[in-house]
Amino acid sequence: MIQRIQSFWLLVVVILAALSLKFGFYVGTWLNEGVQHPQIVLNGHNPSILVFAATVVIIVVSLITIFMYKNRKQQMLLSVVDLILSLGLYYFYYQEIQAHYLPGSGTLALTSVFVFLIPVFIIMAIRGISRDMKLLKSADRLRG
Repeated sequence: MIQRIQSFWLLVVVILAALSLKFGFYVGTWLNEGVQHPQIVLNGHNPSILVFAATVVIIVVSLITIFMYKNRKQQMLLSVVDLILSLGLYYFYYQEIQAHYLPGSGTLALTSVFVFLIPVFIIMAIRGISRDMKLLKSADRLRG
């Protein structure tokens, strides 16, 4: 399964995304129909279905991408899709905070670093795939 370094980076993405479902991203005062609920934690499944769905899709796409090590072009394409999804996850978190939390009442949780590290490791995986593709091209050039 772990054939190349990009598989390791993608496995780290899966772990980070799974941890982001469990641990908090934002802690603040939640507004529900005008009623304030202090210290509600926003994480991957509370209260937004969009954040949860995007995180699960990132996990699934990363797992599929790990097993595409024989087809590097497809692996590269899925990694770019995963990167776009992870950047979209920032937008979904932002929208959720703007829609449901009292402005200025909260802060990012320390464990929000899990979400912020996901695109970093996807980029590292893309670099690994790119290096493999260059290595294969140079080996083919030497043979022929």
